[in-house]
Amino acid sequence: MTATTSTDSTSPDATTGRTGRSRDGSLPADVPQPEPVRPGACAVMGVVVRVAGTVPVRLDFSHAGTREQQLGLSLGTVLVYLRAGITARAVADGWANTAVLARGLAMGVVGKRPMPVGPSSVAAMVRMGGVPRVTAAWFDAVAGTTRPAMLRIQTGPVTWEVCDSAAYRSLLAGWRQAAQLLGDDDAVDGIDSTQGEAVLS
Repeated sequence: MTATTSTDSTSPDATTGRTGRSRDGSLPADVPQPEPVRPGACAVMGVVVRVAGTVPVRLDFSHAGTREQQLGLSLGTVLVYLRAGITARAVADGWANTAVLARGLAMGVVGKRPMPVGPSSVAAMVRMGGVPRVTAAWFDAVAGTTRPAMLRIQTGPVTWEVCDSAAYRSLLAGWRQAAQLLGDDDAVDGIDSTQGEAVLS
């Protein structure tokens, strides 16, 4: 009767020249080890939306008068969630203050396709609270390109590039409707950031 002994070998294979692995699958100490894959991170810091023509507006109010109340304001393909009247009023007032700049917009820029509205057609979702900052800047048309003159209005994490007065009026009307619907309910909405959050759908 003969006894055989099995040992792990990490020396190069005589026929292939390749170093073998030990029984647990690891490489020997003298062989460079593969770098571990480090997990990455991704955060949406803001969204840019360019609009022209009348933007369809829809409001969906749930749990009115309770701490769980929430208003879903659909502005074309952007859905904004609001919970406090102070937030909607701040945005509506901010947009109204840009009316002087909006006078330079064209009456209407013909769109290539109709714009859908409602939760089923959302391209971006934003949860906004506190008192978002609203800033505006005017940009002239670029010669030799199809880009018209536009009014850029940053509302919290969303930057709107408004190309004509029809889009401006419809968006302003949407914010005013939201402010009217939420009324004077300034209950704490649990969001301390003045910029809100932008979340892609």
